[in-house]
Amino acid sequence: MAQGIRWPYGIDLNNVRGRHTNGKNVADFFATYLGLPMPPPFLNLSDSERSQIKTGINYGSGACGILNTTRVGECLSLAQQVKYFTITRMKDLPKALKTQKKVREHLAKSIYFFSIGINDYHPEVNNNITSNFSSTGFADHLLDEITKYIKVH
Repeated sequence: MAQGIRWPYGIDLNNVRGRHTNGKNVADFFATYLGLPMPPPFLNLSDSERSQIKTGINYGSGACGILNTTRVGECLSLAQQVKYFTITRMKDLPKALKTQKKVREHLAKSIYFFSIGINDYHPEVNNNITSNFSSTGFADHLLDEITKYIKVH
């Protein structure tokens, strides 16, 4: 069972858990390239720490797909990840930036990176749901699903 909370994941990154790597992930490399600190995992931050961060938070969780049915083990569904982003947007960023205008400006110039969906294509995880679609039809279905979450929040 895939679980990024188990050893050895994270031992070289101050025991950060929830990632399926012992080193940097793609979001970390993007941040480093842009001269930003690596985005800390949402679940590793206290409320006060979250309300001070303006350079990015990682909401990701290994072993989850776009569809709720394509998750493996304990992972944060896309819905839960978006819920945590909403907490940052509605509660934490206003504390850090002080006004709604500054929050809107900050979010408008922010970069959003999604890396999700490999489990949706894995036949042992997706219960062969892909057989109900053409290859492009299934891709369109996944895009429709992820778009629902983006539009809501």
